[in-house]
Amino acid sequence: MKTPKPHISTQEQATKLNLGSSQLLHHLASEHVEGAYSVVEFISAPGEGVGLHLHEHEEELVYLVQGTIEVQLGESKMTAQAGTCALLPRGIPHGYRNIGTTESRLLAVLLPGKLDGFFTALSSELHQDRAHDKPIANLCQSYGIKFIS
Repeated sequence: MKTPKPHISTQEQATKLNLGSSQLLHHLASEHVEGAYSVVEFISAPGEGVGLHLHEHEEELVYLVQGTIEVQLGESKMTAQAGTCALLPRGIPHGYRNIGTTESRLLAVLLPGKLDGFFTALSSELHQDRAHDKPIANLCQSYGIKFIS
C-alpha cells in the first residue's frame, strides 16, 4: 500500500448515513487507504443499536466514545461504559444495544475496510420506497454478514 494522504474528519464533515435505527458517520473511506481499513462511528439513541451478527471477512476494533451499551460477544454479555475498547474478531457473533439515557457513540475501525461499502449501500437501500427484506438479505450475503435471531 502506498502512503495515504493525510485526512481529517470532524463530525460535521463526515458523511452521514441512515442505518434505520442508528446513524453512521463515515469518517474515513476504505478507498482512501486502498481498502486496508475504514473508520466509522455508530450513533444510537437509547434502546437502539446493532443486532447480533457476524462478519466472515473483517475484524472490528471498537471504542465507546460516549454512553452506556450492553454488548454481546459470542455467548458473553457485558455492560460497557465510555472508554471501553474491544477487538471483535471475524466469525464471532456480536452486537450491542444502548442501555443508557443519552445517545451512544461507538467508533469502529474495520479491517480490512471494504465493509464501509455495505453501510453506504444499506443507507441507499433504506431510502428506497419499497420492501427492503430481500435487497438487504442480498446485500448481507454479498458482504459476508449473517444476522443471528
